Amino acid sequence: MKYILPFILIYIFVQTWNVASAQTWSSIRAEKRYKQALTEIKGSRTAQAIPLLEEAVRLNPDHIDAQVQLARLYMADKRYEQSIRVALLVIDKSPKYEDIYYYIIGSYLSIKRPAEALRYVDLALNYFPSQKDFVIKKINILDRLQRFQDGDAWSQRMLQRFPTDSNIRRSIVGHYEAKADWYVRNHMDNLAMTYYEKALELAPTNKDLSDKINKLVAQGGDINAKIAKANGALNSNGKSYTALYYKLGLLQEASRYAEALDVLRTILRYYPHDKKALALNNSLRKQAAGYYQNTDVYTLYQSILDQNPNDEEALQKVSGMATAMGDLNQAFYRIDRALQRKPTNVKLLRQKMGLAYQLHRYQMAADIAVRLYNVADKVSRPEILQMVNACGNYYLQEKLADSAVMYFDRALSLEAGNLAAIKGRVNGLIMGNRSDHAIRELDRASGLYPDNIDLQMEKAGYVAQVGRIHEASKLSEQLFRRYPQNSKIKSLYLEQKLALANAFIQSENYTEAESQLRTLLKVDPGNKDVLNYLSNILDLQKHYSKALDIVQMALAQYPNDREFLQKKASILYNDHQYAASAQLSAALFSQYPFNPKYKKMTTDAWYSASLDYQKKKQPDSALSSIDHVMAIKPADSTALLQKTNLLIGQGSFEQALYCTNSALRSFEYAEPFLLRKTIILDSLKRYTEAAAYADTLAKRYTNDKNRDYADLLRSRTLHNAFGLTLLNSSFTSIDGANTPPAYNIVTLSYDRSGLDKINYGTQLVFIGRQQGTGVMAAGDISYKVNKTFHWNAGVALSNNVLFPKYRIAYSLFKTFSNGLEGELGGRYFHIGGFNVGSLVAGVGKSFGPFAVNARAFGIRQQNSQYFAFNAGTRYELSGQDLLQANFGLGTSPDDMSRLVLFPDLHGILNRSIGASYRRTFRYRTSIGLAMTYINQKITDAAFNNQYDLQMFMLVKF
Repeated sequence: MKYILPFILIYIFVQTWNVASAQTWSSIRAEKRYKQALTEIKGSRTAQAIPLLEEAVRLNPDHIDAQVQLARLYMADKRYEQSIRVALLVIDKSPKYEDIYYYIIGSYLSIKRPAEALRYVDLALNYFPSQKDFVIKKINILDRLQRFQDGDAWSQRMLQRFPTDSNIRRSIVGHYEAKADWYVRNHMDNLAMTYYEKALELAPTNKDLSDKINKLVAQGGDINAKIAKANGALNSNGKSYTALYYKLGLLQEASRYAEALDVLRTILRYYPHDKKALALNNSLRKQAAGYYQNTDVYTLYQSILDQNPNDEEALQKVSGMATAMGDLNQAFYRIDRALQRKPTNVKLLRQKMGLAYQLHRYQMAADIAVRLYNVADKVSRPEILQMVNACGNYYLQEKLADSAVMYFDRALSLEAGNLAAIKGRVNGLIMGNRSDHAIRELDRASGLYPDNIDLQMEKAGYVAQVGRIHEASKLSEQLFRRYPQNSKIKSLYLEQKLALANAFIQSENYTEAESQLRTLLKVDPGNKDVLNYLSNILDLQKHYSKALDIVQMALAQYPNDREFLQKKASILYNDHQYAASAQLSAALFSQYPFNPKYKKMTTDAWYSASLDYQKKKQPDSALSSIDHVMAIKPADSTALLQKTNLLIGQGSFEQALYCTNSALRSFEYAEPFLLRKTIILDSLKRYTEAAAYADTLAKRYTNDKNRDYADLLRSRTLHNAFGLTLLNSSFTSIDGANTPPAYNIVTLSYDRSGLDKINYGTQLVFIGRQQGTGVMAAGDISYKVNKTFHWNAGVALSNNVLFPKYRIAYSLFKTFSNGLEGELGGRYFHIGGFNVGSLVAGVGKSFGPFAVNARAFGIRQQNSQYFAFNAGTRYELSGQDLLQANFGLGTSPDDMSRLVLFPDLHGILNRSIGASYRRTFRYRTSIGLAMTYINQKITDAAFNNQYDLQMFMLVKF
């Protein structure tokens, strides 16, 4: 124990020191710099904060908060490229960090790269779909890119999601205005007017929009066209101050003073204290008096009406002329004044109803229609009912379901079977989520109109809409059987049958879904949706061959359809036909090289094909597949790692080293590639380089495994070793035999190993007894001829005290393809006046950490011959723990402890058994203990027992 204890203490100290040295203060220092930077930011000292944040990120590249703050400060300092670079690092590590998207989007916009900004707006919306700031940014960026069509679609979606949000409505107004401005710049005034009006609907008080509309109206057409457009603007907003004055100016320009005076009266009615209007009231009348001199017919009739509002002829002339000129408000005003005196005049009521309808005053038109219905003739009644239904339709458009139903009910109270009112009422009930009432109304309508196919189709559609898809499918199927040639019914039948199949899919009833889809396929063999659904569920159920049959059927009808080609590739992938999937995906990718989905499909399929080939023990095909991946993604870390592993497995270490170096250029200090480069250099026996990389690996990625590997490789750079062995042999006797005295053998050794071909060593052995001290010097050498053959030779000389006077040994070893190692050799020594020669034959085999070997000796001493045998086994408990056991029969010429008693033991049957344990510390210092028990037959009737206890230590340097 006195030899073992110091080594144990040294080992404990070294391990403790390694653990302590592994602690890093980088993360603590990084956090300190980050907090200092926050203090500087609070004090508005951003110039001092930026270097602190940069140091924090350098010390701890995983400090996300520091990177976010740094991106923000870079952006504020107009260092946009640096802000983008830092923001991309954050998004890669923490894509749900919301603030970082504002900085990267803002930076891209600042350097006028809106397309990239849009990409990250979409990514942000993927993680934060309800964040309205990103919604608005997307609208604005689409306008910057002049992608107005996409802007329209996005605006409509957002208006449906956030109908009352003022900020979103304001941004949509800006979008419509920007699109209209673009149309103006490109001389498309009609389209511009459309989008200015859309914007004005959302922002009716926006003066800039009104001015742009008026300017656009003023720029187009002759004077009559301008007046007509002005009337159109006033029809939308009869009180518009700007539009009224604009029309007044046009009428003055055209010398239509009577109309101008009428507009002036309107202005004074709405704005009685307007100074400009009061001044014009006198001057404009003088201009009119000088121009007309009572010759204008329209003016004359207006003057008549001013005196007598009920003059029938003048009323009809003025209203007719005003309507013809587009001045509906004037016509309505005159008719309304006449009705104040004749409120029951049917003709006037009908005219007012018509004008109210044209002026979009639907409720007023409907109320008048109800009053007129009972006194109207049969010819006029449909027109009157149309007015009531128009009011109901208006409320439907405004999504006021209850008001719509009320007016459709009024229409039905006038005519119970009015089909338009029935349909409108159903739509109102549907809008109001009164599904049962709607279906009952449809049933009633179907009873009234049993041959009306549209009603029955509408019922089937609504039943499906409320989720009763099974019932809807039966209704559409009945219709299809009755009217198989009707294309609308066929379309409805296919749609609802498909929806039913989808419902079965959702409930995971794939068998029924497949049945429905195959029925549909008989009706419409070329239906893409049916083919898609059917192939999907077969794929989902892992019926890959059937799914491929359906896709092939689809491709026969649509041979170049991208979706079906993609689907086929996907099914082949799921069916583990990776190579076929990869080839098909690669064809798609070559045709559409900028499609990221096809790129990912191709690389995934080739990568999976590589793994599959590895399982099938086809490394060349696996390597070819991974090369396909790298042709598309040369810097892909997974592919580089996989290729490196394959090359290592094939023993192509130089190629593997080149691949690993390429990977490390892209992924500097990445642990997997550092480890593989170390392994490759180790395999190439470039131990010095391998040890240097192993040391880097252990320091950057501190764990027991990496430290252990670094120690192993460092030990392989050490070719010298010094050893000390102490062997104590003691004896007991049985059967009355004489007991030999105990003795100790000390061996000092030096070895030079780990060289390419030649390894050698020397030993100096001492033994002391009463007869004198034995000293023996020995040397041995081994030589590797090639991968198959190597030999060992040894020679020893002594002072002929207890040890052999001289000893020579030689063995030739051959390694076979199955891992079996054979040995042939000889031994010769002279001891105690005897010359002893022997032949040796041995065999050994390793099984991973376990190995066995056996030797047989044919020994000749003078005129006698005998044999000896020994066998051993070795088991590596770990890289640094070794357990051995040995068994012997006879006196082996390799057994030093028995040769001390030679020749007394020659040819005598001896039996031995022993075991040893060795522990290696950091692959440099080994200590061990071996014990052997030998039962020796001295004579036919006498035995003694020998006990060997051996302690040894070996230090590499």
